[in-house]
Amino acid sequence: MNQDFNRVFKTPKYTGVTLSLLSMFVLAAMFVVWQKFPQKQAEKTLQDFKIICDQKLKQPLVKIFMAFEKEYPSKISVSYVEASLMKSIIPSFNDDSNNMLICNESILQIPEKTKSIDNVRIPFAFEKSSSSRNLDLSGKPFICVIKNKTPNSKIAFALARYLSAPSRGQFFLAEAGFPGIDGDQWAKKPSLSLVVADKHLKEIEAQAKIFSEQEDIIFDISSKSFEDTNATINLISQSNAREYLPDLFIGYGEMAEGNKAFLPILKDSRMNGLIPHSSKFKKTVIRFWEHVVNHRN
Repeated sequence: MNQDFNRVFKTPKYTGVTLSLLSMFVLAAMFVVWQKFPQKQAEKTLQDFKIICDQKLKQPLVKIFMAFEKEYPSKISVSYVEASLMKSIIPSFNDDSNNMLICNESILQIPEKTKSIDNVRIPFAFEKSSSSRNLDLSGKPFICVIKNKTPNSKIAFALARYLSAPSRGQFFLAEAGFPGIDGDQWAKKPSLSLVVADKHLKEIEAQAKIFSEQEDIIFDISSKSFEDTNATINLISQSNAREYLPDLFIGYGEMAEGNKAFLPILKDSRMNGLIPHSSKFKKTVIRFWEHVVNHRN
């Protein structure tokens, strides 16, 4: 009986080569499935980022947006509009699907009821000196108006930083004849170093968390005594190693009057702020300071 059974049903024998080929086939199949999965996931994260932009800036901004998309995963859609039509668009900006408005700041000098206090304005360039368009624009910068609580706020602020960065947007703007501004050094995700007095530490940490979620900023926050911080500032500011100073001191402003290592003191009723000249992210730091002051209970 057993012999008959063995004649009909033979136990398959696999050599090492067969098993190796089988393993390779399984791994190849898994790789194909794995390869397709993250691509579909990545496509979902590239949400449309919609911009209304002054037609006058089209030449440099087309190049800037293309360069930005290569460095920062995004899908930018732009509607270029003549400046004369901007005023009719602005009143509905907060309610439409656009995430950013790019125009000359003078366009926003319109009736109070159409303004939004919460929208952030970030300058990045000035009108061409040879321009004959509307001479009333002289002295006013072109700005990025970022809608309050836009779902794509991280892209919005990254793009605004990109436009004002000397090594990125400013290059294309200068090439097209638009005078630039002194923007921050470009970083996809800037890292800010803060030293905060003990009595302000909890407040600053809470506001840094909110600001980080909005602008995609990394914060390194520490706290030291007045005496230790004063000694550190005096030591470093008198040396050739000022680049090692933090980007912002909060609560120590009173001890730096006349110190050439710092920008003018940021004053507030409850605390002062100090930004070293050596900081690579001065504009972002000032924006964070304004955020803290404006969001107090």
